[in-house]
Amino acid sequence: MPTDKRTTGRPTREQAQQINDLVLTGAREAFCCRGIDGTSMEEIAAAVGVSKHTIYRRYPGKMALLDAVVSRDLDRLAEAFVEGDGTEDPLASLKRASRHFFGFCLSPDNIRFMAFLTSEAAYSEEIRSRFATWNRIISAPMLDRVRRAQAAGLLRAADPTCLYHLLEDLIDGPTRRLQFGLPDPFCGLSPDEFFEERWQVFLRDAAI
Repeated sequence: MPTDKRTTGRPTREQAQQINDLVLTGAREAFCCRGIDGTSMEEIAAAVGVSKHTIYRRYPGKMALLDAVVSRDLDRLAEAFVEGDGTEDPLASLKRASRHFFGFCLSPDNIRFMAFLTSEAAYSEEIRSRFATWNRIISAPMLDRVRRAQAAGLLRAADPTCLYHLLEDLIDGPTRRLQFGLPDPFCGLSPDEFFEERWQVFLRDAAI
């Protein structure tokens, strides 16, 4: 496992990024297992093979580290929102982005992390405040696609935020059921079939 130990000189940019990824991955796992209060910077450092000073040089505390973990997840999610060649109609773009968001949320690692964040938010005003910021970041590209579909006459003229929430609520059910280990999260369907069914429900209410 790479560490921050080196004989001479400063790490290259690639090495520094590798160390940072190790720190964020280790922090994510530790937070999921033990929560924020139950995790120390020393434990994270030992788990990934760096000194605690390496972490503190990057992140002054656990909340800053948590922000960085979530920001990395949001950056990975944002990769799906990059536009194609410009020929895709706005409704197809919204569907493609929604399908990727659906799949992203169903990743077992992401389900565990969301369960951790949800439990922490129940007791922490600071986490709830951060949730609002993270949600705005996630929502922005989806809302933009809803507005473009409305401008193209493909979705009805309603509050775009309400339409986005309708779509989000329709496709987010399996994530919540999987967090709690409930049976039949996709209502007897495959994930692809579930998404297609819920997309059609969305269109019946929102499309013109």
